[in-house]
Amino acid sequence: MPPKKATIGTIAAATGLSLATVSRALAGSTAVIPETRERVLATAKKLNYVRDRAAVRLKTGKTWVVAFIMDRRDVNQPAFKDLLLGVSDALADTEYHMIVLPDAKGGDPLASLRYVVERGLADAIVISHVSPEDVRVKYLLQQGFPFCTHGRTHLLLSGRVAADGAPKHPYVDFANEQYTGAAVATLAARGRKKLGILLPHEGATFREHLLNGFNAACKAHGVQGRAVSKLDIDGSADHVYTWAAAQARKYDGLVVTRESILIALMGGLTDCNLSIGRDIDVVTKYSTTLPLYIRQPLLGCFEDIALTGELIARNLLEQLDPGQTHTPLQTLLTPPPIEVLHE
Repeated sequence: MPPKKATIGTIAAATGLSLATVSRALAGSTAVIPETRERVLATAKKLNYVRDRAAVRLKTGKTWVVAFIMDRRDVNQPAFKDLLLGVSDALADTEYHMIVLPDAKGGDPLASLRYVVERGLADAIVISHVSPEDVRVKYLLQQGFPFCTHGRTHLLLSGRVAADGAPKHPYVDFANEQYTGAAVATLAARGRKKLGILLPHEGATFREHLLNGFNAACKAHGVQGRAVSKLDIDGSADHVYTWAAAQARKYDGLVVTRESILIALMGGLTDCNLSIGRDIDVVTKYSTTLPLYIRQPLLGCFEDIALTGELIARNLLEQLDPGQTHTPLQTLLTPPPIEVLHE
C-alpha cells in the first residue's frame, strides 16, 4: 500500500503543536515565532507534506497566489529580474507562490487588474511604475483587494486617509529625491556648475521625485540645473547616444537615473571628445553590476532591487495574515552614499 498522505494533523502530532499554530506557520503568518515556524516547516518537509490547494480554496476561498502585474517597459530593464526574484524568494518558505502577468495591450490600465480580481485568480497583487493619481491604486482600494506598489503615488497625504477619503496604500520605494539631492551635492563639491539630469518617462511619480530633489539641490548649492528635455531614458539607446554626441557639451555634470543607458551615453560622450572625470562628471543610480565593468571614473549610488522585492512580499504577507490587523505599510528606502566606482 502507498504511504498515507501527511496532513496538518500529522504535523501537529509530530511537533506537539496545535492545528491552528501549524496552519498559521504553513501559511507564513507573522503571528508564529520564527523558531516555531522553522520547526513546522522542517517537519512538513520530512513528512513530504503537500497542501491540497484545491481543497483549501474550496474551504477558504484562498488561491495562495500573488500576481505581479508586469509593466511592459520592464522587459528592457536588467534589474527587473532581481525584483521578481526578491518577491519570489520571500514567498519561498510560505504556501504562497507568484505568477507574472504582463499588463494588457491597449489603453485600459485596469484590464489586467480586473482580469485577476474579477476571476479570483490571486489573493494579492503587485504593481509598479505608478503615477501620481494612479487609477489602478484607486481601483484596488475600492475593491478592498490586498496589494503593494513599487513606488509612491499622491494618495499618501498625512493621516490615515488621503484628501479624497481613500486609505493610504501600501508601497515600497527608494527615496529618489534624496538620491538626486546627494548627486547634485557631490557634483557641486567637485566644482561642477552646469548640471543636467536624464529622466524616465513622463507621468511616473518617481520622475517627479527625481526632478524635485535635483532642482532643490541645485538651488541650495547655487549651480545651474536643467532637465534634459525630449529624452526618455526608457526609450531607444540610439536616442541617448545622439543626444550625448550633440548636446552633452552644454554640461559639466550629469545625473543619470538608470544604468541601462550608460553604454550609449558613454559612446556619445566619447564621440564628442568629452573625458569623464576631467571635462564632465557622471553620477548614476544603478541596480545591476553593469557600471562596475565600465572602466570610467563614474560616481554611483546602489539601489537594492532584490531587497525591494523582498520587502514587497513581506508587506503582502502582513496584509494576508488573518491573525493580524495592520495599517497598510509604507517603506521608503534611504539611498546609500554616492561612491566612486572607478578612479
